[in-house]
Amino acid sequence: TSDDLNEIAERELGVTGLRPYQTEAIAAVETAIAAGQQSMLLAMATGTGKTRLAIALMFELLRRKRFRRILFLVDRNALGRQTLDAMSTTDTDGFLKFDQVFPVADLARKFPEATDRVQVATVQAMIRRVFEDPSDERPTPGTYDFIIIDEAHRGYTLDAELREDDLGFRNLEDYLSAYRRVLDYFDAKRVALTATPALHTREIFGPPVFHYSYRQAVIDGYLIDHRPPRRITTALAQTGISF
Repeated sequence: TSDDLNEIAERELGVTGLRPYQTEAIAAVETAIAAGQQSMLLAMATGTGKTRLAIALMFELLRRKRFRRILFLVDRNALGRQTLDAMSTTDTDGFLKFDQVFPVADLARKFPEATDRVQVATVQAMIRRVFEDPSDERPTPGTYDFIIIDEAHRGYTLDAELREDDLGFRNLEDYLSAYRRVLDYFDAKRVALTATPALHTREIFGPPVFHYSYRQAVIDGYLIDHRPPRRITTALAQTGISF
């Protein structure tokens, strides 16, 4: 029952092994939520553990009963499966994994169960469920009260050629407008995670509430710097071949 789950959550003190900047990022989001901010952006370099951060953030928000049910949006099924795997392997301070404390609805589930606290879904699936389902069985605007958008830059930038799932969209503007309609449909606060906050990402979510750059991650010892390029010349390249 939900009472039993709440009791378990109270005993679990959170996700283990967080790095200092991940803890700071969670605090920044909580501060923004407390200030009444509707949309938040976390800009964190690739390789700095955004998925673990997201799971820790969800744990804190659910444990403190800030939110009832969270939608975790991804733009590809593969990313969704990775996230579900991470939820089943991420330790909390007790002995349980994240998905043993808070029930998770997977990609195939159209509607969350009453006890589900997190649902993982692709943007494309949510567009279909909310706007294109002919049966009129669609999630209500109150189904989720918090949305996390993973890799928020990706689904609607020019580096993402439209995939097979997206062939119903005429172009990227069409995709972007449907994406925004999904976010606006739900009466939910939202936080976006990205390594590259492009202009349109900022337009939707505002300036980052927390930023952790590649350079800072290198200085702190979490990422390895790339070496400066070395130009290699050979006699062949310099003199060519003459007969």
